[in-house]
Amino acid sequence: MKKISIAILATAALAGCQTMPISSSNPNAELSRTGKPGMVSFGLQSTDFEYAANKAVQEFLESPFSKKPGGGRWVVQMGEVINDTTFRLDTASMTSRMKIGMTKTGQFIFTGATGRERTDFVGDSRQLSKSKMFDKKTVARNGTVIAPDLEMLGGIRQRTLVGADQRQQQLEYEFDFRVVERDTGLEIFQAFIPIEKLGSNQNFAW
Repeated sequence: MKKISIAILATAALAGCQTMPISSSNPNAELSRTGKPGMVSFGLQSTDFEYAANKAVQEFLESPFSKKPGGGRWVVQMGEVINDTTFRLDTASMTSRMKIGMTKTGQFIFTGATGRERTDFVGDSRQLSKSKMFDKKTVARNGTVIAPDLEMLGGIRQRTLVGADQRQQQLEYEFDFRVVERDTGLEIFQAFIPIEKLGSNQNFAW
């Protein structure tokens, strides 16, 4: 009888430790990449980056500024994307998805010569003409690098709200991206995508 009582108490204790599930305003939050139900976390997940990236790209494509005047492709440089959250984020999880989506449209091409994702390859290649090792017909010529038309930049922000009863907390994420035109300096587009997550304050977000 004593063992049964202990078992009942242990079960009740475990039930009391269970917390409410975390819900998200991201409509794809509960789906994993396999299409099956997935876990929802207070932190940013691949489904959050996927959702925000696709939504930002779609909104840009619906903008009249997505098409380059006179035709052709916009040359875009990637600017700084600031992580203003309490989590350590690789912002490339967001920007890489955006770049892929934009490039597939055929309206954009990204440069590796300038911006935050600049590579030394372009500049170093211009120095090969000074070396006797390389065939001068195969080295890059000066004055051939294409300057970017646009810069894409932005930030990911977070606010944490705790309920008055200290039982619930809500994390509000903001994906904010802008596109600036080189010649005029004008901001021709901005995407603002919020994602909110609500759950028990026992499931600490930090």
